[in-house]
Amino acid sequence: MRYALLLIVTLVSTSPCLGADDYPARTVRVIVPYGPGGNTDIAARLISKQLSEQLGKSFVVDNRPGATGTIGSTMVAKSAPDGYTIGLMDTSWSIVPSLYKSLPYYVLRDFVPITYFLRAANVLVVRPSLNARTIKEFIALAQANPGKFNFGSSGAGSPNHLNPELFKKAAKVNIVHIPFKAGAGATIIALLGGEIDMLISPVPPVLTHIMSGKMRALAVTTDGPRLPSLSDVPSMSEAGIPGMTSYYWAGLAGPADMPKEIVSKLQAEVVKAINVPAVRERIVGLSAEPVVSSQDEFAKFVRAEVQRWGEVIKSAGITPE
Repeated sequence: MRYALLLIVTLVSTSPCLGADDYPARTVRVIVPYGPGGNTDIAARLISKQLSEQLGKSFVVDNRPGATGTIGSTMVAKSAPDGYTIGLMDTSWSIVPSLYKSLPYYVLRDFVPITYFLRAANVLVVRPSLNARTIKEFIALAQANPGKFNFGSSGAGSPNHLNPELFKKAAKVNIVHIPFKAGAGATIIALLGGEIDMLISPVPPVLTHIMSGKMRALAVTTDGPRLPSLSDVPSMSEAGIPGMTSYYWAGLAGPADMPKEIVSKLQAEVVKAINVPAVRERIVGLSAEPVVSSQDEFAKFVRAEVQRWGEVIKSAGITPE
């Protein structure tokens, strides 16, 4: 009997792929830490649907919004590391560790990044009545009038707060922060109404207003190329403003200690899903860019994002409201 037990232990310990070939054997829950209906939720459902088709088991989106995404993220961190609960990881994940003193998880310890699947550049827009038609003209105007102009955000530490803070440092300008408790939609309304001067936003919510002339786009935050949807708008780097490459990004992550074989399998399946033409077209239709990475590349990227936004939060003295 003792030898039989030793044999079983030996087989298990020397079989690193045990269970991976049969994964998933049942439904996989994909926790989205935001409410349904937004572009992030749409993209997560798109990927989940394609993974369901590829692997023959359901990947079901479970929306768990609240507390800047930390409620859903906590559920992922504290779930069994068996691959049957994974979650959406996005830009906010890299911000909250430096914004809140106490979290029920630690991003760089309690999760295993799998891969990202999209990124979306931001665009700096101003009210059209502002006497600046280029990003350089706007910088010159702001430098000549420190503290006169302002920008809106959906709250302290939000991405549309941190990106302008990054811009202020890169462009050496003093622009006043105006937070709106009603969310990002309120900042768009405020800019349309002339209540604020500037906004740095993901492209999708403001694209229609740019096209109609109700907002003026001055620069996008890509790593160099212009966006097809805004081909006449230069990138920040093209305009000579360093350090302003910034994307909203989204990917998948699981709880720490997920078997490496399952992580690798999920990463490979997401790559396969992103290469499906219909999936790519749908992501592009969301004004985003389909992207994938190895697990190690994504983990390195997340660490860099945590450090980057932590430095911005510290230098700007940002605390949650």
